[in-house]
Amino acid sequence: MTLSAIRVRAVVRKELRDYRRNRFIAVTMTVMPLIFVALPITDIFTLAASAPADKIDKIVGLTVLYLLLIPAVVPAAVAAYAIVGEREQGTLEPVLTTPVRREEFLLGKALAALVPTIAISYAMYGVFLGAVAAFARPNVASDVFQAPRILTQLLFTPLLAGWSIWVGIAISARSSDVRVAQQIGTLASLPPLAVTSLMGFGVIKPTLALALALGAGLLAIDLLAWRLVATIFDRERLVTGSKASSRRLKLNAVPRAAKPARGNEPATSAVLRLERTMPTNRIDSRRSWQVHLDGEPVGTIARNDVLDLPIDPGRHTLRLTSTGRRGSPLRPFDADDESMTRFTCHPQPLWPLLLMALAVPDRWIVLKQR
Repeated sequence: MTLSAIRVRAVVRKELRDYRRNRFIAVTMTVMPLIFVALPITDIFTLAASAPADKIDKIVGLTVLYLLLIPAVVPAAVAAYAIVGEREQGTLEPVLTTPVRREEFLLGKALAALVPTIAISYAMYGVFLGAVAAFARPNVASDVFQAPRILTQLLFTPLLAGWSIWVGIAISARSSDVRVAQQIGTLASLPPLAVTSLMGFGVIKPTLALALALGAGLLAIDLLAWRLVATIFDRERLVTGSKASSRRLKLNAVPRAAKPARGNEPATSAVLRLERTMPTNRIDSRRSWQVHLDGEPVGTIARNDVLDLPIDPGRHTLRLTSTGRRGSPLRPFDADDESMTRFTCHPQPLWPLLLMALAVPDRWIVLKQR
């Protein structure tokens, strides 16, 4: 199989442009590394000069774990957005209809997440080493600058990042929700940290031969993961799903008109007003919700929007849906002649209620009649 470097570079450039425009990814790549480097610096600086050697080893081992969380967690959150995020934005279908092969497409996305992750990880490690050399106590600094610890950090940073990226992309390709993909991807990226943590704590003595053997094994796993992800990447399903979704959105964009009057049937003279408000947690704020009236889709409503629908007087039901099975309870209501029936909707405002809604999907959206 021959890969086109031109097409791979094109995918990488596109992804990097998208990263700059995506506030969530920009914040993830900026704030999380700062947190992970601030914690070990604080721990190192609070160590007393008279601290016992075993305590110093323990704290320094924790710093290795903190710093390795950067290449493990940051790219997992970014890679989990790679496929499902583009599907939600409607930008995936145009890319998949180009001549780019799936291996090139996936490799470009992986490199776009890998390169900035490695640069950020090494930069944060350099900041940490500089701070330790300048301000830490000599006995603590000598422990930090041990060759096996530095080798562990330098060798496993790109390998852990590669594992996290391929796991995140695989989950993203099979997921329908960005948040779920990011949560699962972050958890799935953590197992390789077990071995590196044991090396950082000194439980496993990281000799050069052992480090190279483990590094070669993890590199082989990363390459195998690329092949496996390319195998499960169903291009046709993603394109078809995107087209079907686009058609549904177009159909639902126009509210269903009430039936015209016939003979002695009552004319349409009632209105359903639906207002979507936002609680402080801003969960599900970017997604438009589907509006179902009497079991049929009649439109969508975005955050802070108001939707007016003409309806016939009489008994009706109203329900909203987000993604998957998430939605609101079915709300029956009576519409009187020449009247307006008002409903408000918003996501669950409190985190305990959101956690409950993960188990009871029809409580994800709060729908109330005013």
